[in-house]
Amino acid sequence: MTISTSLKEKISQVSLFQDLNDSELEKISLKCTKKLYSSNAPIIMSEEEENSFYIVSSGKVAVKAIDPGMNEKVLAYLEPGDFFGEMSAIDNEPRSADVISTCEVEVLVISRNDFLEILKNYPSVHFSLSREFCRRLRLINHRLSSVSLPANARIARALISNAREHGKMTGEGILLPKITQGEIGKLSDSPRETVNRALSELKDLGLVISNESKQLLIPNLDKLIDWIKTRAEA
Repeated sequence: MTISTSLKEKISQVSLFQDLNDSELEKISLKCTKKLYSSNAPIIMSEEEENSFYIVSSGKVAVKAIDPGMNEKVLAYLEPGDFFGEMSAIDNEPRSADVISTCEVEVLVISRNDFLEILKNYPSVHFSLSREFCRRLRLINHRLSSVSLPANARIARALISNAREHGKMTGEGILLPKITQGEIGKLSDSPRETVNRALSELKDLGLVISNESKQLLIPNLDKLIDWIKTRAEA
C-alpha cells in the first residue's frame, strides 16, 4: 500500500514526528485513518472509553471541560498539526475533556495499540511527547495564575498563550492565527463585550495591532508581559 505525499507531509508537521525520517513517516502514515466531522460535532467526549490518538488534519477544534461550578470552559483551540487524546491512549482511562469541531474538520486517527507501539519503537516520539506534557502543564499553571487578574490583563494573557501555541514569528512581531472575540472570551473566561473593550485598550497602547486580514499581531511580547504585571499590581 502506498501513502500520498500530502499525508506524509501532514504527519511530518506534527511536533511528535518531526525528527523521523521519510521511511518512518511512511510507516506511521499507514497506521492513520481519516475521519471527517461537520461543524459543532463531538469528536471525543469526556468519560468515553474509546482511547485512540487524534491529529487535526484540517479545520479547528475546541477542547472543553466542566469546571467545579458546572460551567463549561474552553481549555484550548487546536489547529492542523495539533493532536489530542494522548493521555487516554497511554493510561487507558476515560477521557478528561470534550473535543468539538468548530467548523468542518478532518482528523487522522491512530488506534491505542498502534500509538503505544509508536512510542515503544521511536524514542524521539516518546521524548517529544514528554516535552509536550511539560509545556501543557506550564500553560495550565499559567492560566490558573490568571484567575485573580483584572479582565483586561486576563485577556492579554490569553492572547499570549495563543501566540505561544499557534503564533507565527514575523518581522513585525508574533502573528496570531485568526481567532474571534468569542473564542478569546472563552479562553479568558470573559464576556465578549469585555474582550472588545480590552482589545481596544491594547490597540490604543500599541501592544496589539490588527492587520488587514483582521488577524492580531503582538509587536513586542515583553512589553505586553510587563503591562500585565502592572495591571496585576494595580
